[in-house]
Amino acid sequence: MAKLDPRVLEALHLAVEAHGAQLRKDGRTPYVVHPFGVMRKLSTHLGVTDHELLEAALLHDVLEDTDVPPEKIRREFGERVLTHVLELTLPPDAHGPSVSTETKTRHLVEGLRHISWESVLIKLCDRWDNLTDARAARWSGEKLEGFLQQTEEMLTAVKERRAREPEPASLSQPLERGLEGLRRALAEVRALTGTASPG
Repeated sequence: MAKLDPRVLEALHLAVEAHGAQLRKDGRTPYVVHPFGVMRKLSTHLGVTDHELLEAALLHDVLEDTDVPPEKIRREFGERVLTHVLELTLPPDAHGPSVSTETKTRHLVEGLRHISWESVLIKLCDRWDNLTDARAARWSGEKLEGFLQQTEEMLTAVKERRAREPEPASLSQPLERGLEGLRRALAEVRALTGTASPG
């Protein structure tokens, strides 16, 4: 990965500060490892160099999971970064341990049909990184399978959107890389857990 733009480093600093002592699904890893992983996939695997998209990747969970207000992101990183973070933020009724997989899936799929294609790139990297973590998560087999099926539905939503509303030519290669990375990660988790893809 190339040397980070100073503004990207500022976003990383805010992510570290905002997520604080939060942990990942394994109960040990600092949460901020995840947004950094999303940003790294976006940069290294998808070839994205747009610093505002990298900033949004680092901050994509800040509004959803911390008390940082939108105004702070707008003030420090600008309207475009805030717009992407808002597009990637689930509403309160679609987020949290009490929300059913079906409800969250509906919101995620609907979002992928309407958010900007740039935010779709970040979302693909987000799910890709989450799949990597899912191997170590303290989840039941049922919960893991729900997560994997949800990922299948997200991939289908992007495929259907591309057929209806193709992405800009400049984003085609990054999008293909993101989709391929996510498909590969999904197949790896299914192979490790011995579950077959539905259909």
